[in-house]
Amino acid sequence: MTRLFIHKEYKSLQDRMIVKNESGQEVYLIVGKWGRLGDKLSIYTIDGRRLVEAKQVILSLFPKFRLYQDGKKIGSLKKRPGLSGVKKPFFTVTRLNWIISADYDKQIFTVRRFGRKIVTIQKTMSYSGEQYMLTFQNERLAPIACVVAPLLDHYDKNSDPLLKEIREQRYSLSFMRPVFIKLKKIIFSR
Repeated sequence: MTRLFIHKEYKSLQDRMIVKNESGQEVYLIVGKWGRLGDKLSIYTIDGRRLVEAKQVILSLFPKFRLYQDGKKIGSLKKRPGLSGVKKPFFTVTRLNWIISADYDKQIFTVRRFGRKIVTIQKTMSYSGEQYMLTFQNERLAPIACVVAPLLDHYDKNSDPLLKEIREQRYSLSFMRPVFIKLKKIIFSR
């Protein structure tokens, strides 16, 4: 079993995430953004070779991303409504025959292929930002799973910027919060 960790900082102005293995070595770099039509998210090896790219082709409540490897389309990631409607959506990756289900409360995503679990993605929050932990058996799936992981909760309730700010405050120095609020009001009232 292999584990990889994807880390994204809250305060980073650059759209990039570092992927590390269990021993803390940097394995991949994820660069790009998503959320607008035509946006791309790419994963590179540390030496700069692009492995997989996800391009957003549909912008809606149920977005669609095309996945490319070495310039060839390998599938499409699409969010779909669940049996109870919009509440419990799931994802499919065509051509790879992946079905991705989620427990949105616990932030755990399970990737299955023909009913067999192949990847587990767990999202956690820490004082320094979001972190995804990917657990899988087949290392060949790593680049694809790493580029798919940040896209899974793109329209999730936890992606709201206001909620992110609240989470940041939870980990900040609480005794300084009133000072920061007053400074914010002074700065933005000008």
